[in-house]
Amino acid sequence: MTDEHLMTGDWAQESEDYDFLSALPPVPMDDEIWKAFQRPADIDIDWHHTENQGSIGSCQGHSLSSVLERLAFVGGDKIQLSEIFAYLGTQKIDGLLGSDRGSTISGGCKLAVDVGCCLESLTGYPRSYPGRAERERILSGSNYEAAAIYKAKSAWKVPDDHNALLDFIGGGGGVNFGITWYSGMIPRDRIVQSYNPGRGGGGHAMCILGYDSEGNLRAANSHSDGPYLITAKAWHQIMQSRSTAAIGLMGNPEAKPVNWYENSPYYKIKEK
Repeated sequence: MTDEHLMTGDWAQESEDYDFLSALPPVPMDDEIWKAFQRPADIDIDWHHTENQGSIGSCQGHSLSSVLERLAFVGGDKIQLSEIFAYLGTQKIDGLLGSDRGSTISGGCKLAVDVGCCLESLTGYPRSYPGRAERERILSGSNYEAAAIYKAKSAWKVPDDHNALLDFIGGGGGVNFGITWYSGMIPRDRIVQSYNPGRGGGGHAMCILGYDSEGNLRAANSHSDGPYLITAKAWHQIMQSRSTAAIGLMGNPEAKPVNWYENSPYYKIKEK
C-alpha cells in the first residue's frame, strides 16, 4: 500500500454518517458490574495475524473484521474473517458498492451489528477490486447467512476517559476507528507518541484490540506492517480531531464486561 493510494480515501470520510456516530449510547461505566470489574494488566494481540490490504481501499474491512475476530476470540474462537466481505458489505450500506472508493466506520459498524462477517475461507481475498460477478459471489445470500454467526451484539461511543477505555477493551470490547492519515504517523519504533495530521491527508481505518501494561493501546494496521502502540496522549489527540470517527463494539447487548482472559484456552496454553 502506497501513500499515493492512501490519499484517494481508503476510509470514506466524506460519506461518514456523523449523525449515527453522535447518536451512539455511552458505555454504561457507572454500572456496578463495571465498577467491580478488574481488567487484565496486559492484553496482547499476538493471536491477530499481520494483514495486507494490497492495492484495494479495504482498510475499513480489515479493521472491522479484526474487531469482530476479537469479539469471537473473547468468546473462545480464534478465527479469520473475510476482510473483503466486510469491505464490500459496508460499501453496500454506504451506497458506494461498485467502485473502490473506500467505506465508512458507521456503515461498517451497522454491518457488524445487523449482518456480521463470514469467514475468509468462503471468499478469499482478491488482488484488485472485484468486478460485478465476483462481488455478487462474495456478497451471496449464503455468505450473508454465514456472516450472522459472527455479529457484534452492540455498538457504543468510545469512552473519553482513557482508563475507562482500557476497561472497555479489557472487558472484551474492540474499537473500529478512522483517521486522517499522514506519512510517518507510525514511527519506526511502532509507538505513536503524538498525532499531528495537518491538512490534506487521506482517510485510513484501523482498530484497537488490546493494550500493554503501561496503558498504551495495541492497534492493528493493514499495510502489511502489523501491530503498533498508541500512547494515551496520542489517542486523546486522535479523538479530539474533528475528522476522527470511532465506534466501540461489544459481544453482548448491554456492554457488560466479560471475565474472559483467565478462562481463555489460548492464554492458558500460552502461559504453560
